[in-house]
Amino acid sequence: MKFIANSTELSEALITVSKAISGKTNIPILEGVKMSASGDEVTLSATDLDLFIETRIKASVKMEGETVVTGKLFTEFVKKLVEVEEIELEKYSTSLVVRYKGNESEFQCMEDDTYPEIKTVSDENSFLVRERDLKEAIEGVIFCVSQEDTRPILKGCQIAVKGEEMTCAALDGYRLGITKSEVFNSIGDMSIVVLGKTLNEITKVFGDNDEKVKVAVQKNFVMFDMGHTKIITRLLEGDFIQYEKILPQTKNTEITVDKNALEAGLDRATIVAKNKKNYLKLTFSGGKIEINSASEVGRIRETVDAKQDGKDIEIAFNSRYLFDAFNRIKEDFIKIDLTGSNAPAVIKPVEGEKYIYLVLPLRMIG
Repeated sequence: MKFIANSTELSEALITVSKAISGKTNIPILEGVKMSASGDEVTLSATDLDLFIETRIKASVKMEGETVVTGKLFTEFVKKLVEVEEIELEKYSTSLVVRYKGNESEFQCMEDDTYPEIKTVSDENSFLVRERDLKEAIEGVIFCVSQEDTRPILKGCQIAVKGEEMTCAALDGYRLGITKSEVFNSIGDMSIVVLGKTLNEITKVFGDNDEKVKVAVQKNFVMFDMGHTKIITRLLEGDFIQYEKILPQTKNTEITVDKNALEAGLDRATIVAKNKKNYLKLTFSGGKIEINSASEVGRIRETVDAKQDGKDIEIAFNSRYLFDAFNRIKEDFIKIDLTGSNAPAVIKPVEGEKYIYLVLPLRMIG
């Protein structure tokens, strides 16, 4: 194998596929990145057997072939060559020689014939979604994924498609996040659950563009196909929580407020509340939101103007859960629906339901 490639493109490809390399493995070959040179392309791939990532770059291939190198080490090395426009890679028996600006380095190769076979997923059950929409939808709920092992299914994010709409949902017992996006060419409705930790890595590969990603499901695997890059991962088994049943069906109070103004008040109040696990008391009354926090280090009370429809309500929250929801909604104004002091609050944009967040209240103190 011998080829010449742009160093920046090779580095970016290595960084992409290295996301599939597990930090903890007893199988040495899974620490490797496979490189295959053919035609005018080099295909790079990596896997931990649950997650597989493959990407292709253009290259001047002098001799076709393939090899496997230690992924993390080689990725770090190539990252330090990005100021070099082109680098040449050539395999000799059990080593890979890298040439750049008159210099030469050598890396030991791994046994490529023991590398796992590439997982394939057919597109019989699939849909298309804009890359930026998929990225925003997943990032909009991934922070709600549970970190506990007691209910494994809650460590995942549900991706469901019905008609031309995709819904992503995640919950951890304290809050629920739901996002909705448009999809295209949907072939059948579907509902899958993907491990949150895996999705968190996958979203780092997606860009903020309108290119279409094909999402295909087959048995226990899902594939995200961006054309130049394919990501395949194993699905979580089991039924996801029927979260629709916990969404409040009625509301006694509707609040519309400037998100930045409310965030600023909550941010200052949290300085004192940190000693009380971010406990804040909010009073919605007469078109005002009164924020109160107190601990042994001090007390803060602030008031924020708001539009109120309905009854006055006093309720307490973990401020971090509120910030997490506010940060995902891009609009200047948000709406907060309340039912009572012991019922969850629903946070969403003023118009539409692209983002919906449900946050459970804390028990009132004092």
